[in-house]
Amino acid sequence: MSTPLTTYLRNLSPTTLTTATTHPFLTSAGHGTLPKPILSQWLAQDRLYAQSYIRFIGLLLSKIRIPTHNPNSAKPRTPTAEQNAASTLIDALVNIRTELGLFESVADEYGLDLCALPEAFGSASAGREQGETVFGPNRITQGYVDMFMSAGSAATTLLEGLVVLWATEVCYLRAWRYAASLMSEQEGGNDADGGALRDRFIPNWSSEEFAGFVKKIGDCVDELAGQVKGAEETERLRGRCAQWWRQVLWLEERFWPEIEA
Repeated sequence: MSTPLTTYLRNLSPTTLTTATTHPFLTSAGHGTLPKPILSQWLAQDRLYAQSYIRFIGLLLSKIRIPTHNPNSAKPRTPTAEQNAASTLIDALVNIRTELGLFESVADEYGLDLCALPEAFGSASAGREQGETVFGPNRITQGYVDMFMSAGSAATTLLEGLVVLWATEVCYLRAWRYAASLMSEQEGGNDADGGALRDRFIPNWSSEEFAGFVKKIGDCVDELAGQVKGAEETERLRGRCAQWWRQVLWLEERFWPEIEA
């Protein structure tokens, strides 16, 4: 491909990408005005998302067949595209385990509820059965779960699955870097959430380390896409990947809770 696949996808829907990653929820998060109940509701859903992410990564790893190496070969071992993808996916599992631990520790420290009902998401998934509260994914979180299962299925290629992974992480990084750009030292100390976002979450989700991980996924996508031969197959590939990209943007734009003006 003359243009890397990740560049092609980023240029497809720039307006939607911007809207999805500059939501009023993120503006409020950056300014320190996000109330604890709203943050709790979003975190509870993001934690469910993260749990489904683990299953998704496992499905992608199951698609990879690492070639055996001949110990008598004089040629130096250069990692294949599949080996690079496997390494990146393993890193993703390590990162998400750390992320889930961060959720727990910050929730304990700042008094956030990781089982908060998702009322701010307009979801009907949280209700009452026989007098007891039922907690679960709202319809958008469930949409992410369903997308992950579809993108990890046997009918979908490793490349398409990596595009979905990369797309979700690109959006997450852009969103929290937008929030970080709005933070001001003068506003510190009186944050509505007690400082959980400013002190713990936003620095983690907008860091150079996270940006490097996102780039690593993108490199894997472009490396695998670069192995595709023929103009017709290239166009078919781009079309399928564009559908996944647009689906991620649609979900991402709706994943943030609505904020009252």
